[in-house]
Amino acid sequence: MVLILIFDIDDTLYIHKNNTLDYSTITEDIRMKQLLNNIVYPKYVLTNATFSHANIIVNKLGLLEQFEKIYSRDNIPVMKPHPHCYQSVYDDISHIQFGSDLSILFFDDLLENLKQSKKKGWSTIWISPKYESYEVYPFIDRAFPDLHTALETLNF
Repeated sequence: MVLILIFDIDDTLYIHKNNTLDYSTITEDIRMKQLLNNIVYPKYVLTNATFSHANIIVNKLGLLEQFEKIYSRDNIPVMKPHPHCYQSVYDDISHIQFGSDLSILFFDDLLENLKQSKKKGWSTIWISPKYESYEVYPFIDRAFPDLHTALETLNF
C-alpha cells in the first residue's frame, strides 16, 4: 500500500490574512518546507481554485518541488465536494503511482469536502481553528488548528 497526502490550498496550506488575498504578501514558508521535505510519501494539491492561483501560492511559499501535481478546476472534470472529483483524482494518482492500492490522507478546511472524500474511503484531516469540535463529525479522522501543527503531530 502506498500512502498519498493530498492538500487543499486556501485556508489549509495557506491561510489568507484578514480574509483577503494579496500575492505580494506571500513569502517562503521555511517551516512548512522542512515539514513537507521530511515526508517521504508522494504529496499532491487538490483545490477548487484555478491552476494559476494554486501555482502562484505554492511557488511563493517555496513549496513547488514538494508536490507531484496540482489538481485544480483547470484539469479535473468537477470540483469538490462532488464525489466524482475525488474518484477522478484517485484514478489519476493510481495511474501515476502504477497501482490502485493507495491510502490517501486528505487535508482540507471545509467539512463538506471532507465528508465526501471520507465516503470515497480517504482518511480525513480537518484544518480549522474550530478543530476541537471534530469529534461531533463522524467523517473526520483527525483535526488540527493549522497544517504546521498537523504535520508536526502526525510525525511522518
